[in-house]
Amino acid sequence: MSNDINDILELMKKINSMALNLHLDSPNIQSEPSDSDAYEILMESRKLFKGFLLFNGIKERIVDSMLRKFNDAGRRSPPWLAGSQTGNRRPQDGADGNRRNRWLFPKTHDYYATKSMGCLVELRFVLQTLSMLNAPKLPSEILKNSFVTILQHELMPRNFLDPLTKQSPDFNKFVKDRRYIESGHVVPHAKSGKHNYKNATLMLRDSNRQQADYTIDECIRNMVLVLSNHGYNVEKQP
Repeated sequence: MSNDINDILELMKKINSMALNLHLDSPNIQSEPSDSDAYEILMESRKLFKGFLLFNGIKERIVDSMLRKFNDAGRRSPPWLAGSQTGNRRPQDGADGNRRNRWLFPKTHDYYATKSMGCLVELRFVLQTLSMLNAPKLPSEILKNSFVTILQHELMPRNFLDPLTKQSPDFNKFVKDRRYIESGHVVPHAKSGKHNYKNATLMLRDSNRQQADYTIDECIRNMVLVLSNHGYNVEKQP
């Protein structure tokens, strides 16, 4: 896509119209969009993301690596085949590597998601990045309230908060190091958490590692216990 500002504005108008048609501006989706509709708005949003970041001087290789990260964590699964006997590496699965599209798993599998939901999760990652601290502000507010369903907040810089620390991840740090951000789940797969736009989220790498296989609430309770055991007085603010 062209990174001309007029092309970016026209694409924003198109995406807004699509979001309204899919009711992504309302607190809850009444029915999951079709696979084709979810895929189309994801592709247009990825196109906007790339064109807008290029317009703001972000190098193409960096933007592409972000989009690859979103794809691997949104529509695709974590590495899913067992490791080798020596534990040195996971086996590869032909052209698909050791990740696969989530809708190819049995519906009972922890990694399963419909194609539509996989697209919506990836869309959430794209939008969360544009909602980080120091993210470049879109040239129009037309999309500000278009994705309340997906984001649970307005699409504006600094509005996305890490679910554990409640601080807004720094977009500039993500640009410098893609490992700064990981994907996670408020309720992890190990606790029967589902891969959907309400549960899947980007997270600070340190938060994701600290959470491990706990839910966010369980992780916070563990942190309170550790602080209390070390003599700190921990009280939740009203």
